[in-house]
Amino acid sequence: MPVSRERAAMLAVWTLAALACLLGAIERPDAGTHGSTGGQLLDLVRVASTTALALALLLGPGLLWRALSERRIGLALLPLPGMGLLVLTAGLAWALSTSVDPRLVCFAVLAPTLGLLLGGLLGGGQEDLLEREEQRALLIVGLALGLAVGRALWSLGPVGELYEGTISRTLVPEGRPDSRIPFLIPEMIANGGHPYGEAASALFAPYNFSSRGPLAGLASTPVVLMSGGSPELNLPEAPWRPFDPQGFMAFRLAMFTFTCTVFLSLWELVRRIGGIRAARFALVLGVSTPFLMADLWFTWPKLLAASFVLLAGLYVVERRSFRGGLLAGLGYLAHPSGLLGLSAIGLISLWPIKGARLWRPNLKAALMLVLGLAVCVVGWRLVNGSHFMQDGFLDYVYQAYPEFRPPLEAWIEFRATSIGNTYVPLLLPLAHGHDISINAIGTISPGVVHFFFQYWTGVPFGFGILFFPLLLVSLYRAGRRWPWPVFAVVVVPAVSFAVYWGASLSGMLREGMQSWALALLAVIALQQAAAGFPWLRSLPIRVILSLRGVEVLALAVGATLGTRHFHLLSDSFPLVDAVAVATIVACSLGIVAVVWRETGSDLSEPTADPDLAPPG
Repeated sequence: MPVSRERAAMLAVWTLAALACLLGAIERPDAGTHGSTGGQLLDLVRVASTTALALALLLGPGLLWRALSERRIGLALLPLPGMGLLVLTAGLAWALSTSVDPRLVCFAVLAPTLGLLLGGLLGGGQEDLLEREEQRALLIVGLALGLAVGRALWSLGPVGELYEGTISRTLVPEGRPDSRIPFLIPEMIANGGHPYGEAASALFAPYNFSSRGPLAGLASTPVVLMSGGSPELNLPEAPWRPFDPQGFMAFRLAMFTFTCTVFLSLWELVRRIGGIRAARFALVLGVSTPFLMADLWFTWPKLLAASFVLLAGLYVVERRSFRGGLLAGLGYLAHPSGLLGLSAIGLISLWPIKGARLWRPNLKAALMLVLGLAVCVVGWRLVNGSHFMQDGFLDYVYQAYPEFRPPLEAWIEFRATSIGNTYVPLLLPLAHGHDISINAIGTISPGVVHFFFQYWTGVPFGFGILFFPLLLVSLYRAGRRWPWPVFAVVVVPAVSFAVYWGASLSGMLREGMQSWALALLAVIALQQAAAGFPWLRSLPIRVILSLRGVEVLALAVGATLGTRHFHLLSDSFPLVDAVAVATIVACSLGIVAVVWRETGSDLSEPTADPDLAPPG
């Protein structure tokens, strides 16, 4: 019986996932030499199979649900059952960790799940589980995932990157350790640690377990343990290996996979409002946005939080505010920055995107949003009891770093500088190159490092410097067509965050504006769709859109090559580095090709209601 291409692809992913489990059970990675050709090849196999394991566990339960249920859940909702199962499995493993090996618990729960998935693939007939447009979306998102994997696999990073040469290296020459904080949860689960025990308190200091959401760390734990990781309850600073015994690379791969759901959420939101052509355009804009790629491979869960916020916004637009509140709460449990999206979705719940009346706010919808949110926020507060500590995040509104209670003049000057570094191109490297937030600890990094920081901290380069004028024109036209929705989702969050953020002045984009950046892309895609995609009738503009993929490539390699005299391969891992660089280049050029192809396809008919009426 012939097998469809979709079914064949899913079976290939399942086979690699099973291989990851097999290697994790009987041939765990060790601390010995990984520099031999055979060792490097095995590590590459582990990386590929562990990525497949993360994909299978994240999407598999949702696909089974879709196959067995009469209700067809959307593509962006497919990861939710898998995410929930991963979190519950990690929680059970933690609860039993004093008497049962957590790795055994993960296998006991999730190996049968993989078995059920195989049964569904082999016995589910020939009908595809995914629509053609969904298949297309997943393939495009796969380019972003592949690029992130390649970047993490490349053993070289910019000179001065934090934790250079260790498994938790950040790929960025500055002092924030946020990218490895979620990994402390797999460490605690694997070692039966208490979240407020002496070891955990020392590792989380100056914060504690409650300060950031647990969702990403919990969900990544089964992937870490099933692929053979054995995390130690200490700082993850063992020497770097392509696939380390502690499981940090497995953690990175899981985080990349979870974070890529943000592109599916963007696709789903725009599709529901503006149609499939607008969604396709939003997706290619998303995967070619340099800021999003920089945030993806840093492995903090802010984009994962934004993924939930986008879904929350979708439900609020569709007038299902309680569900929207629950999803916003899940965003908060991924990272507290998820709450910052409430400045937009809260307003939309009060005054919808169509038919809003200033003196008739929808108080019921806003109340349901708050109630749904409270389930997660209050629940997390109760779970942590007297240990709960998130007050420090509220202090940012008063700060003008390094002053915690500055005079008003200093407060205003700080925020004016921060706004300039966020929205004015080249201001950061030219005027504030000595800022602590864009330099390696204890030194001043080269100018090439300062230049590429702009792609992560500021809007002009973060969205693509050649694309920036087009972005401004599109926002202006969208504001004229839809004044209230654009004011609510673009202007209010930008102003609110500028007032709030006082912890650094290197640019606000990475600090908590992830959901805002994605909302911008959604607005641009909807504006273009409503106007009949005029950009796509211009060859120069199509070139500009495609060249954003080249900027992504430059971001991935630029600071490293610029500080290492264009040295591509290390002496220790030449084969792994060659594969990593080839993957980076191939996926970046793949993004260029996809953008060029999609912008040249038949997107010319208007597909978005000028009044932004949500479906049904």
